[in-house]
Amino acid sequence: MKPIARKIVKVLGAFLLLVVAAALSGFAYVQATWDRDFSAVPMPAIVASRDSGTVARGEYLVRTVAHCAECHALASDPAAGIDGPLSGGYVFDIPVFGRYVAANITSDSATGIGALSDGQIARVIRSAIDRRGRFAPFMSFAVGEMSDEDLTAVVSYLRTQPAVPKVNATDEWGLAAKALSGMFEPRLTSPPAHVAAGGVSVERGRYLAMGPAACSTCHSPIDPLTFAPDGPPLSGSTQAEPDGAEPGFEFVIPNLTPDSATGHIASWSEDQFVARFRQGRVYKGSKMPWEAFRRLEDDDARSIYRYLRTLPPAHHEIGPQHRKVGATAGVK
Repeated sequence: MKPIARKIVKVLGAFLLLVVAAALSGFAYVQATWDRDFSAVPMPAIVASRDSGTVARGEYLVRTVAHCAECHALASDPAAGIDGPLSGGYVFDIPVFGRYVAANITSDSATGIGALSDGQIARVIRSAIDRRGRFAPFMSFAVGEMSDEDLTAVVSYLRTQPAVPKVNATDEWGLAAKALSGMFEPRLTSPPAHVAAGGVSVERGRYLAMGPAACSTCHSPIDPLTFAPDGPPLSGSTQAEPDGAEPGFEFVIPNLTPDSATGHIASWSEDQFVARFRQGRVYKGSKMPWEAFRRLEDDDARSIYRYLRTLPPAHHEIGPQHRKVGATAGVK
């Protein structure tokens, strides 16, 4: 081998070693720092109530509005549907980001929430901080904000649930989630003002859509790396999701603003909107919690519709919601 060739080989070898060393160092740093401790975050001053009206409101929130049962009940007893025990087990897989599992939230002391204080339970729901004081991605992305009154109702209802001993798998953070963990922060904003049920109003609709019903969580564009808002609220998703029930197909979450050209429900009447909720699930693989939402009280469904009509129209073409993988917007 000529001297110049040997020198090139040595330089390339040294460069490769540096790259490998940097990668290993980066991996070691991520592994050592991703599991952040948030146990010092104060717990909400929530105290469970035995008042029958409060418990009943909590049931409506857990089984319907906040659709907690979609993840915490369906996987535990599919035959019982969202009326089954809230013993968890639903698995939420996000490629590269990890595998997250809905917890047992029955009153079992060993495997559920029976040994937790009201404040600990409330903090998981509001701030996505688990019993160990660690960030809980599943709760951060799946749960909408709610008022103190509604959070009290939810905790009160959960306290009435019979104990079901069931051990579920723990969350497994993927390398991408660990690397980005410094960007993830617990939700520490002040709770929204409560808007009580009763009658139809834009205010109630806004509270539900932007709060416990979590419409904005899925229907708003987000940055796929940081999960931060990345566009007009409720103007539709920017990312396609595979249809787990029908291979080769995917879903794109629709634009709910009243844009006449691209708004999915822009031409719907209020009665049509309510009727769609009553219809329930059409596609088995849809992530929309239809089992819960089909039970929305008429006043609440109408309130959400009226709020959506007040949104600024956002022109965002997503094409067919359910389509073959790889199809572009506007192509079936």
